[in-house]
Amino acid sequence: MKALGFEAPLWLKRTLGFEATPPIKVWADGLATGRLKLKKGFHTVPVTFQDSCNFIRNAGMYRQSRQLMAAVATDFREMHPAGNATYCCGNGGGQGLMPEYKKRKIAAMKAKAECIRATGASLVVVACHNCEDGIQETCKAYEVDAKIELFSAYLAEAIDLDEA
Repeated sequence: MKALGFEAPLWLKRTLGFEATPPIKVWADGLATGRLKLKKGFHTVPVTFQDSCNFIRNAGMYRQSRQLMAAVATDFREMHPAGNATYCCGNGGGQGLMPEYKKRKIAAMKAKAECIRATGASLVVVACHNCEDGIQETCKAYEVDAKIELFSAYLAEAIDLDEA
């Protein structure tokens, strides 16, 4: 999404003949138009959401992500800081692929681990594969007792097929 939607037009010095649509926008638009039916309150475990750089900072999907979480989660717990002020997952910019920086990265991720722990959530929903790996590594390193799940999978479980 980031490379295609934000960086390619800069590299190519031209706009593309199509729009790269963030998945959160696809889900949110479906919900807003009624094409997508979600089971209200389907998920009952305490959950928090990792605001990814790509979808929240770059694509501006903060409001939409919270609308979707509110539609399916009965116990959503906001991390602080959140939105554009949140701490990074630690895996962006290729950090997950550079083992020479792993010790420093893990040390820096202590703040993120504490943010997650402070919510008391047993599940962290992430919208980005980099975030999935980074948050998983952070939770393991700092013994945060929380599972990690991709946003699209989390939402897909709550689709109301009877209403479709």
